[in-house]
Amino acid sequence: MEGYKNFRIAVVSVCAGLLLAGCSEPQEPKQTSPVAVSVVVLEASEIRPSREFVARTAASAKADITPRIEAEIREILFTEGAKVSQGELLIRLEDTRASADLQQADAELAAARAEVDSASRNLKRGEEVSEKGFLSAADLDKLKDRFSAAESRLQAAQAAVQKAGSNLEYAEIRAPFDGWIGRLNYDVGAVVSPSSGAITSIQVTDPVYVEFQINEADFINFRRRGAESAQALSRSLGLYLTLPDGERYEQAGVLDFADVQTDASTGTVAMRAVFPNPDAVLVPGLYVTLRVEGQSGEPQVLVPQVAVQETIEGKFVLVVDDQNQVAQHFIQTGSREGALLVVNSGLEAGDRVIVEGLQKVRPGVTVSPVEKQIDQQTGALIQMGGAGQ
Repeated sequence: MEGYKNFRIAVVSVCAGLLLAGCSEPQEPKQTSPVAVSVVVLEASEIRPSREFVARTAASAKADITPRIEAEIREILFTEGAKVSQGELLIRLEDTRASADLQQADAELAAARAEVDSASRNLKRGEEVSEKGFLSAADLDKLKDRFSAAESRLQAAQAAVQKAGSNLEYAEIRAPFDGWIGRLNYDVGAVVSPSSGAITSIQVTDPVYVEFQINEADFINFRRRGAESAQALSRSLGLYLTLPDGERYEQAGVLDFADVQTDASTGTVAMRAVFPNPDAVLVPGLYVTLRVEGQSGEPQVLVPQVAVQETIEGKFVLVVDDQNQVAQHFIQTGSREGALLVVNSGLEAGDRVIVEGLQKVRPGVTVSPVEKQIDQQTGALIQMGGAGQ
C-alpha cells in the first residue's frame, strides 16, 4: 500500500512538471537574412513568325571520277579529303596500250591515205581511156567503187586515230571542276574500267544545299501566291541554321527550289535552300535545324528557359514582386528563341524572374534579388556591369 502511494506521488510530480513547462514563455525564433537569388527582368522583343524543320545538307554539285578506258592505275596525285582545282591532274593510268593503239591507228591511217591516192589515180586514168573507148563502162564502175571504198576506209582510219588519241588522253584523269575530293576506292596497281565504278568523287560545297520537307497544306498555300509573289516571299524570308552542336550558323540562306510533286508515302513536298559555305564548315550529309523566319513580327515577352519549371499542373516560374516576395506564376509558352522561350500568357515585361537559387526558395518567402542579364543565344548569365558566369 505504501509503494502504491509513492507511485502516485511520482506520477503527479511528473505531470505537474510538464504542465509548468508548457506554461513557460515561448522563445522567439532566430531571425535569418533573406536568401540571395539571381533574377532577370523580362523584356518584350519583336519576334518574327517562324517555323523550324529538320533538314540535311547536300553538295551543290557532285561528280564521280570514273575511268573511260580499261587500264592499270599507275599514279595517284591527290590527297583524300583535299580541295582540288578544275583541270588539276588527279590520276595517271597505264598508257602503254593506249599509246600502241594510237601508233597502230596512225599507221592504218597512212595506209588508207595511200590507198585513196592510188585509187584516185587509177580512176582518173580510167576516165581518160574510157573517153577514148579503150575501157568498158563496167571496168570504169569498178574503179569508181574501189575509190569509194578507199575513201570509206580512210574515214574509218581517221576515226580510229581520233579514238586512240582520246583513249591516250583518258589515261590522265583531271578534275572537272573546283571542289573537295573524297575517299579513294582503288589503289595504285588496280585495273579499272568504265564498269568497275568510281575511283573517287568530287563535291562542291560552296554554296551548299540544305534539303527539307514541308507538308502538303503549307505547299498549297505557297503555290497559291502565284509565281511572282512566291518568289518575292522567298526573298523576304530569313533562313538560318542550327548546327548539330547547337550553335547557330553565321551565314543566312535563301530558298532555292520547290518540287513539282508530293511524296505519296509521306504527304510532303521536297524543298531546298542554298547557303554560302566559304569556310567549309558544312559538309554533305549533316542533319541540321532549318529555321524559316517571316519578314516582320510583333513584340512578345521572352523568359529564360532555365527559369521555367514544370509540374502536372503545367509550366511555372518564380517571380519576385515589389516587396521582394516570391510568387508562383503559371505560364503558357510558345516557340524557342535561342536560350529563351516566347511567353504566350502569365508574364509581363518588367517581371523579375528567378533564374538562380530556385531550390532555396518557395512562394511567399522574402528574398534578396540580384539582377542579372542573360545571353539570348547561349543562356549565359551576366552580372550587371560585369562578366558572364
